[in-house]
Amino acid sequence: MRHWDTLAAMQRDGFDIIVDKTWEDISPRDCFDDTVTDLDELCRKIDSYDLDWFMLRVRVMLDGHELGSHYLGGCCYEDAREVLKDGTAEDLIYEAMREAREEARRLIGSLSKVVDTAPA
Repeated sequence: MRHWDTLAAMQRDGFDIIVDKTWEDISPRDCFDDTVTDLDELCRKIDSYDLDWFMLRVRVMLDGHELGSHYLGGCCYEDAREVLKDGTAEDLIYEAMREAREEARRLIGSLSKVVDTAPA
């Protein structure tokens, strides 16, 4: 089972938003090449916990039900909480909120059909 560490929890537009992270399964060598960065040094810093190598997730919830989510892998920061300040998390929140609103509209339509046909 995968463990997620919460970086932030907030409310926005009536939704609960959770920003969390987990370890990244893929190697940095699968994302970068030596022309971009010194991969040996990057991997050494990740292995020694000088850098945090992770997958970021944003979930948008309503009454405990997930209506939207968005993920970004291959995140590499000295401190994972930097994603809360540099726009990375905000981009994911925007996408997850958009998905949640679409799902809410769909559910309203589906639920109205069920409620309208249910015996009183």
